[in-house]
Amino acid sequence: MNIGEAYKEIKKEFPSISISRIRFLEKEGLIKPKRSNGGTRSFSEKDITRIKNILDLQENQFYSLKAIKNNPKLLVNPLVNSKIVIKEYSQHDALKKAGMNENDFNDLVEYKYEKFKDKYTHQDVERFSALAYLFSLGLGVKNLSLIKSLSDRGVGFFETYFQFSGTDPDEIQIAIEKFSEIIGSYILEDL
Repeated sequence: MNIGEAYKEIKKEFPSISISRIRFLEKEGLIKPKRSNGGTRSFSEKDITRIKNILDLQENQFYSLKAIKNNPKLLVNPLVNSKIVIKEYSQHDALKKAGMNENDFNDLVEYKYEKFKDKYTHQDVERFSALAYLFSLGLGVKNLSLIKSLSDRGVGFFETYFQFSGTDPDEIQIAIEKFSEIIGSYILEDL
């Protein structure tokens, strides 16, 4: 896959990635994608996995790029079970980890989808990451009102329907989650 396709694949898991960052990792000698006769980079699944491991070491385990370069064994045997879980983030760190720019966040606050806080949790970062991904697909904050409206109406319908049918609360929750997946797939189908 070319650099644009590699970027899109990696961005699903690491929203903070950029094409220039991939090029920088190559310049630093940490990745060596094959090149065509015309000089176009071609990334294999092994290259993608290596980039993800580097990003995991940097972003989740707090290794510096220098430490990663000086200890190649880190990439051969990533420390999967020793990940550090961060309980609190500053706004800057939460947005950076999620790959969301400050302007989009400010728009979310303006439209009352988010609030400024002193500290942000891992759950906040996960939500920001999902929103950043939607924004990268071309959706904007204004589009969220339609999605929220569809979701609210659908959830209300399911809650009302199942309330009278005597269904188990766990089954109601599963039905609502499945409904949300269906709505989401219809919305994203034409993108």
